[in-house]
Amino acid sequence: MICVTARWRLTLDLLSARLLVWAASWGRDAALTPEAHAYFCDRYSRLAAYHRAKGRLHRAARLEAKAHEHHRPDHSGPPYAAAMAMPRPVRFIRTTAVSGRGPGDDAA
Repeated sequence: MICVTARWRLTLDLLSARLLVWAASWGRDAALTPEAHAYFCDRYSRLAAYHRAKGRLHRAARLEAKAHEHHRPDHSGPPYAAAMAMPRPVRFIRTTAVSGRGPGDDAA
């Protein structure tokens, strides 16, 4: 069972994380990372368990629904192949590949 201080800690964690996500995504189109989804899913599930233990079933159901929204199954399959390109060289380099010893009599 979760104590009251843990409830406030979970609530504070959720509020601060939502504030950070809002501040980071303000003015741009951004999506949460899988780790962030897992964090929110865990926190909402724990808070729902607290409210369920206290008999607040309606609030627990709402929090569990939010946890389910953030639940992402782990797709840990092999990485897919992608076409990659080499970067363009910075400058063209000329190399003199001629021996500097002078003409030799070896006519191989």
